Amino acid sequence: MGYIIACDFDGTVTAADTIVAIMQKFAPDKSEPILKKVLAQQISVQEGVTDLFQLLESAKKEAIIDYVLNEVELRPGFQQLLDTAERLDIPFYIISGGMHFFIEPILGQFNGIAAVYANEVDFQEHYMKVEWTHLCDEHCESGGCGTCKPSIVRQLSNEKVIAIGDSVTDIKLSQIADILFTTDKLSDYAYEQGIQHIPFETFDEVAEKLKEVTA
Repeated sequence: MGYIIACDFDGTVTAADTIVAIMQKFAPDKSEPILKKVLAQQISVQEGVTDLFQLLESAKKEAIIDYVLNEVELRPGFQQLLDTAERLDIPFYIISGGMHFFIEPILGQFNGIAAVYANEVDFQEHYMKVEWTHLCDEHCESGGCGTCKPSIVRQLSNEKVIAIGDSVTDIKLSQIADILFTTDKLSDYAYEQGIQHIPFETFDEVAEKLKEVTA
């Protein structure tokens, strides 16, 4: 049995959470209490992110794209990790609770991604409306994931799962991963729950460790 890689985007490929950065730039006051509730798991990711994007005017779409391209820092070593995965013949998937409209412009500079799973946004009304395209399947007990990462992984293959993530949107994936790379809040969660994991700061570290754990 081989492997697939399921990698988060916001706060993982990017050095900080992109959605948080967007909200702090374009809707700082109104978004803060919603963000706190999501991170504290007081409301579901789906509910929180839906509410967050309804704070953003659709006319700001291009401004947001320009902002993430010019201001959001990327975690070092991402292309090296993609190259390593390709050499090891491990398909690399981005599975994100974020939105295609700002993810795709950033990922366009990289090669080796098998597919990107994220959500769409309807810009027809005055405020943005999230269209959740990867909802929970019948095996997801609690629901409300928004992008249900385990559900996507189950659709992809029966291979072993290497998960890479950083925060609350990666918790359910961390529970089913065969190999788990963590940073930031996901490292704290895995430690507290006794889930075996490999902490990292840069993708260069992940690339080196990937050779060992899949040998």
